Amino acid sequence: MTLYFDHLVHQVESPENIKVFFNKRNVHTVNGGQHTMWGTYNTLSYFGLSYIEQIAIYDRDLFEQAAQYPYSLHYTFKRDQERQGFSRIALRTKKIEEEGQRLRALGYDVYGPDACSRTRPDGTVVKWKLLHFGKPDLLIDFPFLIEWAEEDEERLSQLVTSGAIDTKQAITMESIQLYVKDIRRTVRLWQEVLQLPEPVQHEQFISLQLPNIRLDFYEEEVAVAMTLGHIKEGPFGVTLKDPHRTKETLVCPGAFYWINR
Repeated sequence: MTLYFDHLVHQVESPENIKVFFNKRNVHTVNGGQHTMWGTYNTLSYFGLSYIEQIAIYDRDLFEQAAQYPYSLHYTFKRDQERQGFSRIALRTKKIEEEGQRLRALGYDVYGPDACSRTRPDGTVVKWKLLHFGKPDLLIDFPFLIEWAEEDEERLSQLVTSGAIDTKQAITMESIQLYVKDIRRTVRLWQEVLQLPEPVQHEQFISLQLPNIRLDFYEEEVAVAMTLGHIKEGPFGVTLKDPHRTKETLVCPGAFYWINR
């Protein structure tokens, strides 16, 4: 069962401010909406169906309840003392029920699939299912899984029509950078559990290839040099490709956006 990269989560203090920051730098970013079941809200930067979600808390009580759900995005954010920066990766599937059964058979704790929704600024509702899994002793959290209610073609059309996707923007997501303490163990585990091709050894990192993006895993020395020491285990950077500009780096707390790196 093939998994596709869906989105990268960026925990921020103010989605409104990050939207202004990115739009001034020609990275098209739009208001997302509220997750009324979790007490969070977001802005979104789309690159086709792949996107980066900038998310923050608007209702503390709802968030605290959501943070009790094991292996969830909110659980991770709370565990990490609500540290700003890149947090989790979501992978898209069309067979989330079957994936849950497969992961349970592998011995993982599986929660879901759960029905979720978000209200857009125009009042329309987006629906999807989420599945979280893991084990208590994992070094870093696995990606969580998502299955959208609409087919990919329908979602793409809706996103273009609503203006969430800017068809004049030519930016694509190329790779995500992650720091892990035990790189070979983590890469092998993700490769086996997510059913990905064999890892590739590069000079400074080891990569895993999803159908639509590459995951690059770094050891501490290189990752620290790339981030000037502002690092924790998990994703810390994203590489974007834009044929209309030269090399540029956008720096946020705990998150590096490398353009044409």
